[in-house]
Amino acid sequence: MSLDLRTPLTALIFSAALCTAVSAQDSRLLLELYGGAAQPVSAFADGTAPGEGTTTGPSLGVLLALPGTGRRTLYAGFTQHRFGCEDAGCDPDGEYVATGFNVGLRFALLRERAAIPWLRVGAITTRVETGDLAGMQSSNAGLSKLGFGFEAGAGVYIGSRSPVAVNPSILYSAVNSELPGGSDLRLRYLTARIGLVLAF
Repeated sequence: MSLDLRTPLTALIFSAALCTAVSAQDSRLLLELYGGAAQPVSAFADGTAPGEGTTTGPSLGVLLALPGTGRRTLYAGFTQHRFGCEDAGCDPDGEYVATGFNVGLRFALLRERAAIPWLRVGAITTRVETGDLAGMQSSNAGLSKLGFGFEAGAGVYIGSRSPVAVNPSILYSAVNSELPGGSDLRLRYLTARIGLVLAF
């Protein structure tokens, strides 16, 4: 089953247009491309309710960021995480594909340095594509309802004075959704990743 990405892509395109317009004033627009791994935690990792019991999988993302005149940077992005879900009742080698977008603020802890540590907090939305899961009364393969939640993280922006930089980070994400079969799914996971940053 293919995911309907029209809503997050529309939001991302709108954010890009907005950021581009504002960046024409005095700030650089940043395009950040990420790769890493998403590690489930709490009941999402080892619970026994329907849909729980997942394992680590790859994570990809793209983010547009617009630094302000102070320590704040506005960001909007798109992410996709893949979690192994055989223990959750999927077929062998089955996986959840969690796709969504995020928006928030990043706060620099230092300024005018080659390496700038930062903290960030934001809101996220996610849909999860699943296979049939054990423990449910009917066929429930498909796409979950749109879930809403939050994220918080920290990282280091390395090479802030150059047009190409790197941005390693770790994020905690919490979002609640509803599986096609009607059961609640509480996604809780850590994402360790590294980003390539291009400044325009």
